[in-house]
Amino acid sequence: MAELTPQRVRLAARLRALRTAAFPSGSQFARHTGWVQSKVSKLETGAQRPSEDDVREWVRATGHGADVEAEVLAMAAAARFEYSTVRDTVCRGGGLAAWQAQLIGLESAATHIIEHQPAVLPGLVQTAAYARELLALHGGPMTAGASQDDVEMLVAERIRRQEILYQRGKQIQFVIGEAALHDPPGAIETLVEQLDRLVAVAGLASVDLAVLRMGTRMPVLPLSSFVAHDKRVVFVETMTGEQRLDEPDEVAVYVKAFELLREATVTGPDAVALIQRIAASLR
Repeated sequence: MAELTPQRVRLAARLRALRTAAFPSGSQFARHTGWVQSKVSKLETGAQRPSEDDVREWVRATGHGADVEAEVLAMAAAARFEYSTVRDTVCRGGGLAAWQAQLIGLESAATHIIEHQPAVLPGLVQTAAYARELLALHGGPMTAGASQDDVEMLVAERIRRQEILYQRGKQIQFVIGEAALHDPPGAIETLVEQLDRLVAVAGLASVDLAVLRMGTRMPVLPLSSFVAHDKRVVFVETMTGEQRLDEPDEVAVYVKAFELLREATVTGPDAVALIQRIAASLR
């Protein structure tokens, strides 16, 4: 499981404090509420985020009233918007490399991954040189206090993440904006090498690569980059951090957006031919 956000940690601690003041053990509380003990444990450790009904039942079962219910519901609402900053990640134990290692675990557990990147190439297909130049730009990890050594460890872990592309039983779909194929983060030679790598990756059985051509009528509102795992959790990237969404209604919006975007793309041999033409023009 990825490291918990501060909002979820505070919520779990508050639930645990309410329960321990009324029931000596989680199993006693579970019997009182009619829940399975594992649910109580997950809510108290933050492994599971409570629904509004869960909060109301928890507060009622621990003998509290409307004021505490309102307080905990507000905490649950805050935990719903889970946002981790790059600066916090840099300062946390293990830093950026540990964050990439967590991604390896999340991606390994997923069967179907979809990713939309409008302006850069996805981390799962980046060469080391491309990643290094991209991460050196303003808004990258060094802007948040990371050292050059931190970035090098991040690049190494990012390359290690790419082993998932060769695993059987995975379906990994990318929708990439054409601008990402033209705009180098550094040297032209690095981008050309990266485009060659992209062509190779497009031939893998696990990969479905699509390119949204410039000038295509946008089928959805303008979007930032995002990744979804198994249509159950979405990670939305910003310049300074990442938001995690797992509410089914919200996840469904992103999944539908990806489907609409992909319908407007070029795919398969046409996508590969486009990439090759752009690489040839850059050479």
